[in-house]
Amino acid sequence: MVKNIVLDDAAIQQLHRAVLQRIALHNANIQDPDFQLTPVYVVRFDNRGYKTYSEDEAWEYYKSAGTVERVVLQAESVIGVKTNYQVGAQIEIRLDTDANASSHILVGGDSRDWVETTFTALEEILSRQKSTATSVIRTQWMVLALQLIGVFAGLLLCLWLATLSAPYLSGVEYPRALSFAFWFLVYSNLWGYIQMRALTGIGIIFPTVRFSRKGEHWTQVVVRKAFETSGLAILLWALAWLTKWAASVIAPFVTLGL
Repeated sequence: MVKNIVLDDAAIQQLHRAVLQRIALHNANIQDPDFQLTPVYVVRFDNRGYKTYSEDEAWEYYKSAGTVERVVLQAESVIGVKTNYQVGAQIEIRLDTDANASSHILVGGDSRDWVETTFTALEEILSRQKSTATSVIRTQWMVLALQLIGVFAGLLLCLWLATLSAPYLSGVEYPRALSFAFWFLVYSNLWGYIQMRALTGIGIIFPTVRFSRKGEHWTQVVVRKAFETSGLAILLWALAWLTKWAASVIAPFVTLGL
């Protein structure tokens, strides 16, 4: 499986060269043309998908796309297609930005040495494209952090709203407490939907596979950088708040000890 990577144009080209090298090495030892591998390219962009055997045509699709959704680098043989890849060698590198898709490396063949060296070569190239920010954000820890932030923010918001609305309940006993309970009930019912939409937004901004192209629109870069900066600022604020809270809790015990 391939995830948490960012591929620029140079990385795509390096991956492509590696595939061509492995194809050439395989074909050099195969006499039967039906068993020889041929490179195949699939590029899906702007809700359209194209399959081609020309690397130049595939590259033009990639460069001219508004939004690249999927790139597949394949190597297939005639016998492989005829037997649904039960016979012969194959290579498939699927790189999909869809959060529900499975990006992967798949290598098969009769030569164990060729399969293992091919897989390792491709895996090493992709491992060098790992995104630290995406690796951190797309974890269960991020879900937990978002939940905690939502709880703290919700409590503060409900307290603020309770303070504003309490004067309108002056005839009721404990107006602020009643007002807080009302706003907290409303927020608790909304939070599930808000959290779901927030996680979806994070998935869109930080897909498991992202193509960082020279033609990428500047607004996408600004939004992503703004999100990264905001995330760092919130983390630092949370750490500062926790430090202050911990100090306030520990201080009385220190005073008593003295």
